Amino acid sequence: MTAGGGDATGHATGHATGDRRAAATWEALFRTQAELLRRLSDDPIWHEVSLREYDVLFVLSRAGGALRLRDLTRSLFLVQSSVSRLVERMAARGLVERTTPPDDARGTLVTLTAEGRRLQHDVGARHQEAIGRYVGQGLDDDEQRELRLLLDRLRAAQATIDPVPR
Repeated sequence: MTAGGGDATGHATGHATGDRRAAATWEALFRTQAELLRRLSDDPIWHEVSLREYDVLFVLSRAGGALRLRDLTRSLFLVQSSVSRLVERMAARGLVERTTPPDDARGTLVTLTAEGRRLQHDVGARHQEAIGRYVGQGLDDDEQRELRLLLDRLRAAQATIDPVPR
């Protein structure tokens, strides 16, 4: 197969066509996410907390109020060093607390404070309204359900798909 995705004569092969289709699907998903994140970032609701800080508060809230730093990092779209610095700044503002878990002297437990919970709730209501506008006015209820099912299936399938060989 040539680098262009076809056989030696330049004709597309079935595998290459499937790869191109998958790449086009990924690009559509990625670009849609980027566009929605741009719109959400521009919303006038981030004066008390940034979108990244809100994401930390949201993840902690969904986890019952506390997570180990490494588990929090896995749930965010940031590298560990960035999450550590972000959590330090949030702790200084009183939104989260950093403690050492009793069973892991080298670990860090990140816990929502009452102020962090309040802020997550208040900003979350406005954020959900914005998401409802941007997604709900773009897709009807049936389309949203179908997209959610497809994305859940794609995410779950990753556990059974071998990585690309090195």
